[in-house]
Amino acid sequence: MADETATEKSKKEVTVKVLVPIPVAGNIIGKGGEGIKDIKKKCTAMIRVSGREELFPFAEERIVLVVGTADATLQVLDIVQEKVRNMGREEGGNTRNKPRSNFNPRAKEMKIVIADSTAGRVIGKKGDVVKRIQTEHNVQVRLTGKEDWGAVPGERIATISGKDPKQVSGAMKDLLEIIVKDPDSSLNKSLVYPSYPMYDMYNYYGGVPPQRGYTGGNYQGSRPPAPMGGAPPPLYNGYQSDYNPPSSGRGRRFI
Repeated sequence: MADETATEKSKKEVTVKVLVPIPVAGNIIGKGGEGIKDIKKKCTAMIRVSGREELFPFAEERIVLVVGTADATLQVLDIVQEKVRNMGREEGGNTRNKPRSNFNPRAKEMKIVIADSTAGRVIGKKGDVVKRIQTEHNVQVRLTGKEDWGAVPGERIATISGKDPKQVSGAMKDLLEIIVKDPDSSLNKSLVYPSYPMYDMYNYYGGVPPQRGYTGGNYQGSRPPAPMGGAPPPLYNGYQSDYNPPSSGRGRRFI
């Protein structure tokens, strides 16, 4: 019976979305769509890439939708990770003998959109599951909160970062196994999110973007603080952001 259950789980379809920098999305699609066709042949998973104007807000990144078994999905994620790590190798001078990840921290990250319920399982009781994944694979795992400013209802972003792509892949495999076990893990397969009204952050912060102009303490709540002691701006009911201005005043990019 246990073997049957394992077999059923191995065949269960999972759905994940991955955020990728704009140049990487083009590399995934390839000239005339040949790149994405080749991935489909190798991995037997359904894969779609959002259009040029369908960017994840605050991240300026496109979305890759992957639907398939956990094994097929991991194959796609490994290919995506390789392309993310190799992006812009021509930048930063002579990189012939140096991986791109030495120059761009984003090249070491995989940003995976998962369901709220899955995020809870990834964290585990008192954080025991996420701590185990980080320790076993020597990676960092960050999850956005469902009450964060800009959160997408029902969705969270798991960012897995590490120097070794094999370790990141191992952590992604653990993540997919958790998704398989979650009966509520299904995501909306749309790559286009509805627009939501949002306060004008430039005017609210006196014409200075909050990620550069805010110099107060760390913000860990669901809304960015008011710069002059007033009421905080309203919650944004659209896309997820990872805005957390550091106490040093230096900017931190979204997502």
